[in-house]
Amino acid sequence: MAWYNPFTKASEKSASGIKVPLQRTASRSASSPFKTMAAGLDDIMTETNTFRNKFDNTNEFDLYDNMLNYDPELNGAVRTISLTANKYKVTGGRNSAIRNAIKQLVEEAIDFDDVLINSLRNLMVYGNDINKLVGKSGVGITEVQSLPISQVTIIDDRPPNTTTDKDNAILTVEQYILREQDRDALFFKKDEILHVRIDYRSYWYQDRLGRWTYGVWGASRFSSLKQAIRAKYNSINNRIALEDSLTKQYITIGPEAIEGITDPDEAAERLNHVMDEVGTLLDGLRSDQIPIIPHYVNMEFVDLKNTVPDNSGFLDSVNADISAVLHVPRVSMGQEKGSTFAATFNASQWSVQAIRRLQKVLADSMKKLFSKHLELLGIAHLNSDLPILEFDSIDEESDFEVTRRSTMAYQAGVTTLNEARYELGLPAERGELGKKRFDSPSPAELGELPRQKEQTDSKPDPEENAPAPTETDTEQE
Repeated sequence: MAWYNPFTKASEKSASGIKVPLQRTASRSASSPFKTMAAGLDDIMTETNTFRNKFDNTNEFDLYDNMLNYDPELNGAVRTISLTANKYKVTGGRNSAIRNAIKQLVEEAIDFDDVLINSLRNLMVYGNDINKLVGKSGVGITEVQSLPISQVTIIDDRPPNTTTDKDNAILTVEQYILREQDRDALFFKKDEILHVRIDYRSYWYQDRLGRWTYGVWGASRFSSLKQAIRAKYNSINNRIALEDSLTKQYITIGPEAIEGITDPDEAAERLNHVMDEVGTLLDGLRSDQIPIIPHYVNMEFVDLKNTVPDNSGFLDSVNADISAVLHVPRVSMGQEKGSTFAATFNASQWSVQAIRRLQKVLADSMKKLFSKHLELLGIAHLNSDLPILEFDSIDEESDFEVTRRSTMAYQAGVTTLNEARYELGLPAERGELGKKRFDSPSPAELGELPRQKEQTDSKPDPEENAPAPTETDTEQE
């Protein structure tokens, strides 16, 4: 860190060797020297300042990339959801030829895991996932190439140079263009592209060339967070700049340093020498060293707690908006304090529902990939003949919960013994034993409880019903 010597006009070098211009503070008209202390902030805030101030409105996908790169809340939420596509299974298929072909595609031809995870990520960030299908007749699909969303445009049967507005917007998809109006532009027919999208049916979008489209592009979840994220980093950068511009530490030199010196010039030279020595000492310290300074040199620290306003409440509000839009509870990432079980449970339920919706869109889109693979192989099929992509449940049951649920269903007579054992992954019992349902023994009929002085199971006591003795009988006794 650079240090400031108020007794000299010369520039000093910091520990990194960068010259820091120094100024005097003896004059009231002189500007504060602490503005030089913020020299390193340009490197810290250049990217986020550019993200806040410079934005090309014709291409929102670049903005979404910056939002994802700079904001840890967004990045963590997107990663959390995209990794849910890692657990899946492909089941069904009308015949063995279809099943074997799809199995070869998923397990050998392409990296199907990576395709699913990347597609789910792009659906969260861009609302779209565009892939080029590569294959040949008799071999099938050999590769699924992901295309950069920010460089892709979609047009209908009109020429590429056509300009559109909302009155004659692009309503159908006929052709995909990569790097349109560049010298190496590539054109793809719609049957060569696997386009996964969400919430597209009534979505207006203006592409990077200014053409309006309707019902063509998917809607990004990030579109409602643009202003919130920019305001967040505006607050963070302003606070960092303000804190760095304020004085946090200063050094005072007592009169003992020039005790006995009567010449003013000699006294000023002595103070200048002491300040130089202290500054050199502090600049050369390592993090594990403690400076030893004379008794007349004091290091004072400034408490900035009440000087800079606290913006943690505003940042929490923005992060809560991010969590609400992406349907990822902050509790899942350990960033929520004092949350009740009921609130956490409801947030988790909404999160699971939103993620299942994305997974359903992705699973339905994979049928086009399966169908194209079978078409290249020459295998006749219908859409109902294709295998089904199923994702594992997000809220998985523990072994204890599965056992308890299976046991309760069996004891209630809902399932047979073999059905309950199948749920637990156990082998089936042979014969009639496995087909039997649980027959609970009926409890013995005990009847009503006896009332006071009443016995239902024995004869009445003759002494209890005998008449009370009279006075005469008592005297005779």
